[in-house]
Amino acid sequence: MGPIVAAFLFTAPADGSVVQGLELEELAAEADRIILGRVLFSESFLRRDGQIWTWHRIEVEREIRGHDPDQRELIVETMGGQIGEIGMRVEGEASFQLGERVLVFVHGGGPYTAFRTVGMGQGVMRVRREKGVDTVRQSREGLMLVRRNAEGRLKRDSGALPEPERLDALLSKLREITAQKGARR
Repeated sequence: MGPIVAAFLFTAPADGSVVQGLELEELAAEADRIILGRVLFSESFLRRDGQIWTWHRIEVEREIRGHDPDQRELIVETMGGQIGEIGMRVEGEASFQLGERVLVFVHGGGPYTAFRTVGMGQGVMRVRREKGVDTVRQSREGLMLVRRNAEGRLKRDSGALPEPERLDALLSKLREITAQKGARR
């Protein structure tokens, strides 16, 4: 057995796409808009280069950062999707389910351009009602989050929201973070 084959035998499998884990402050800093909303529909389309992408229309329930009073919905674009029997999946890319409530961190976009999530799937937090309380969980499906430690080595990271958190508490934190950032500009 050659050295290259042996190296593959002793390498631990990745959870999907390997990306830098982002803290809550970093997600907020990179986001042009942070919104709480509900997924209204998703539609996949084929780009000229042959890749499948999907547009997700999200109704804005509450804006935490960014404000456009004329835009009560926004379009978030993700890589992958399904058209008929043909599909394309990108591990770690943001995903949405019809009707779900989400807290999304997006950048780019505008009136005629779709937004993209910050940090792939890290920029999507799913809202669930648990025991009468709205809680939030960060989507990390298909992602292996890493950060460099003090020695410069990559170590696994837990991301911005390692444990589910109450929605009201998280929104309070985000308002503080975005107010501080606005004051520094």
